[in-house]
Amino acid sequence: MAVLGYGLAKMEAVMDWLDCPVIEQVPGKMSGVPVLRHSRVRPTDLLGNIEQGPEWLADNHDLSLEDVKAVLAFYRRHQRQLAPTP
Repeated sequence: MAVLGYGLAKMEAVMDWLDCPVIEQVPGKMSGVPVLRHSRVRPTDLLGNIEQGPEWLADNHDLSLEDVKAVLAFYRRHQRQLAPTP
């Protein structure tokens, strides 16, 4: 699944999710992959279904709507990091 033409694996490698206040990285939890706080949901899990909308994402991943909106806002502010380099 791709987001804005970029693969999710590339996005994970480029975007520094730990700058987002609702993202945590805990050794031993999901192999240390960044996840939304108090969950095992990676931010890219949300972006893979972004077209469903924040309410759907929150309900289907058992997250707060505020946390989902924070991740989506962070992603939108930092999208330029995903631009291909010449």
